[in-house]
Amino acid sequence: MFNTLSERKEELRPRDGSTFRMFACGPTVQDNVHMGHAKTYIAFDILARWLLKNGFKVDFLLNITDIDDKIFDRAKKENIPYMGIADRFFKEFLSDIETLNIQTVSRTERVSNFVTEAMSLVQGLIENRRAYQLDGNTYFDISKANNFGKLSHQTQYQLRMKQIDAAPGKKNSVDFLLWRKVPDTTSGTWDSSSLGRGRPGWHIEDTAIAFSVFGAPYDLHGGATELIFPHHEAELAQDEAISGEIPFVSHWMHTGLLLNHGEKMSKSLGNDVKIQDALKSWNSDQIRFYFLKRHYRDSYDFEPHMLSKAKEEFEPVIEAASILGKGPEKSESRAIEDNESYTRFALAMNDDLNTPKALQILVKLSEEILRKRNERDSKILGPIFWAIVETLGFRFF
Repeated sequence: MFNTLSERKEELRPRDGSTFRMFACGPTVQDNVHMGHAKTYIAFDILARWLLKNGFKVDFLLNITDIDDKIFDRAKKENIPYMGIADRFFKEFLSDIETLNIQTVSRTERVSNFVTEAMSLVQGLIENRRAYQLDGNTYFDISKANNFGKLSHQTQYQLRMKQIDAAPGKKNSVDFLLWRKVPDTTSGTWDSSSLGRGRPGWHIEDTAIAFSVFGAPYDLHGGATELIFPHHEAELAQDEAISGEIPFVSHWMHTGLLLNHGEKMSKSLGNDVKIQDALKSWNSDQIRFYFLKRHYRDSYDFEPHMLSKAKEEFEPVIEAASILGKGPEKSESRAIEDNESYTRFALAMNDDLNTPKALQILVKLSEEILRKRNERDSKILGPIFWAIVETLGFRFF
C-alpha cells in the first residue's frame, strides 16, 4: 500500500501480528453524506475485506464528528437541540453505508463521548510545554513537534506562508487550536477548571478517540486527500507529542477526491450528490463497480453517464452469479489460491489495491463462466468467482 508519509508503497503488517487496527475519518453529521464519502469508505471497506480474506483480524474504527459549528448553526435554524441534528444524520449515515454494503466497520465512535479524554490530553500537552494558552484558547506549538509538515511534505518556508486558526499573538502561523474558548452555554460547550468553558478543537477530538479506543500506536489512519493538511498533519503531531512514539501510526492512506465540474464535491459548497439520491438511479453494486473501476488514489469528476455505463459492464458478473447460484460456494482455500485467475487477482490487490485490474479479472472470469454455462467447468470456477466477489463487496440484489 502507498504510504502518504513515506511516499512509497510499503507492506502492511499488524503491529501485534494478528489484528490490524485502522482508523478512517468519518463524516461531520450536519447533513446527509454524499458520493465523495461513498468513494472513500468503499476504498477502506475493500482494504478491510482484503485483510480479512488474508487471515487477519481487523479492528476498523470510524469516528463521527458530532461537535461542529455547522451542526450548531443548523440546530439554531431548525430551533431544536444540536444533538437532534447530530442524531438524525448519524442514523442516516449508518443507513447509507449499510445500503452500500460497507460491512467491515467494527465500531463508530462519536466525538461527543470523548470530550473529557480530549481535555485530559490538552492539559497534558500544556504541562509538557507542547501547547500554550492565549486569550482563553489553547494552541499546539508546532515548533515542538517532530518535523511538522512531514506528512504533507511541506518545508518550513511553505508552512510560514500558511495560516491555521488565525489569531494575533500566536507563536507560529500554523499553530492550531486544541481548545476553543466559547462563553455561550447554550450549545456544545464544556466546563474545564484549567482550560475554561469551551470545546475541543477538531484535531484533538480524533486523537482522543484513537488513544481511548486503541490505547497504543496503531497500524493505519486516513481519509480523503483533503484531510492531509492541516487535519492529519495536526493529528500526527499530537499523537507523537503525547505518546513519544514515532511513528505512532505506521501507515497513512488517502483517497483521491470526487469532483463536480472540477471542484471538490462538498456539502459546504453545495455541489454534492447525496448517496440517497444516487441510489434512486443506481443500486449499490453499480455504484461500487463505478468506483472500483478507478484507483482509490485517483481524483476525478463524478459522471452519471459513466455510472450508467458501469451498469452495463457489470451485467456479465450478474449473469455469472445467476448461473452459479446465490451465495459463495464452499471449497478448499488451496484450490482457490492455486487458480490462475485468483493468483492474478491477489497480485492486483496486493499492488496498492489495484481494483481496476481486479475488476478486469472478475469480468473475464464471469465471461468464461457464461461460455461454459452448461459444462462442469463452470461450476468448478464458482468458488474462485465467489471469493473475488466477496472481497470486492458485491451482493447482487
